[in-house]
Formats: sequence, C-alpha cells, structure tokens
Amino acid sequence: EQSKGIHLASNEYKPEFQQQTVDGNAVTNADELYAAAEIAAPIYQEIIDDLVKQIKEFLPEQLQDDIYVEYAPLKGKERATEKAKDDYNTRVPPTGISWLYDIVRGSICCGHSEQITKCLELIQNDPRIFIVKAKNRSRNPTLTGYRDMNIAFQIDTGQGFRHICGFQIHHSSSSAFSLTFDSHKHYEY
Repeated sequence: EQSKGIHLASNEYKPEFQQQTVDGNAVTNADELYAAAEIAAPIYQEIIDDLVKQIKEFLPEQLQDDIYVEYAPLKGKERATEKAKDDYNTRVPPTGISWLYDIVRGSICCGHSEQITKCLELIQNDPRIFIVKAKNRSRNPTLTGYRDMNIAFQIDTGQGFRHICGFQIHHSSSSAFSLTFDSHKHYEY
C-alpha cells in the first residue's frame, strides 16, 4: 500500500526513507546513525510494548500468556558498516549506511495465528508507525527455513527526526524449528 509507505525495490529510493541524523538530515556515517538510534530505541520499545498490551487486551485470556517480546541490542557497528557496503552502496541517493533499517530491532513471538493477525492489524492502523518495507518470510521462507514477518517502520522520535526500526513477528512453532535447525548460522554462512 503506497499510502502506508510500503514501496517496491527499485534502483532509485525515496530520500524520505533514508535514516536521519538527530538534526533531521540523511545520515552519512555510522556515528550519526547510532546517535539517532540510541534516542529512538526507547521510543520504539514503548510502541512495541503498547502493541503487545493491545493484542493481549483483544484476545481471550487463554491466548494471552504465550506472546512475548524480545529486544535485540543495537546491531554492531562493524556488522552494520559491512552490510551497508555490501548491500546498499549502489543505491541512489547514496550513502549505504543511511539505508540500514535494523539497527534498532526486536521481535514478537506469538503462539497463535490470532495474535499475529491482530498484531499486523494494529501495526497498520497505528498512527505512530509508518511502514516503509514489509517481507512475508512465512509465505516464502528463506533457503535456511527461516520464517517470519519482517517489517521496517519509521517512527517520529518527537525530537526533530524520524528513525526506521526493524521488527519481526514470529510464530513460536516456526521459531522453535529455526532454533532446532540452527537457521541463523545457515543465514550467516
């Protein structure tokens, strides 16, 4: 949906979807990106915690206990710089580091499809969230068997800049499967 900010990959990317510095300009280096990410992280967590609370309020009591959130630490600068160079340096407008959406990241693990459906509904209707990119890796799993909904969304920090954060929605059965077969090591390889 173009109105919600979802866009298709192309050779030219919209500048409004580049990561911003604390001054509201496109980031040009990792230090600028991480300064903004540190401010955005607690706001992101507040939004995600609120989503989980809303999901639990919507569902019957027996479905409320098997949903949980995991927040990852900020992606390491070395890995971020490597990913920017490998994956995003040819984008127009440049700089590769400004296209990294998963410095601030986390996931919700759901035990029931109703939780996933409600989560997606709430994300689409939340005025604090502007969806930039979404991948359904449950429908089309990776070669390693990894399955999730991967969403990048932009939030307003309330401090003069916006930040794009990464977010995954997992079903607990798929998540357990990925752990059993060590899918992340295959992904890294």
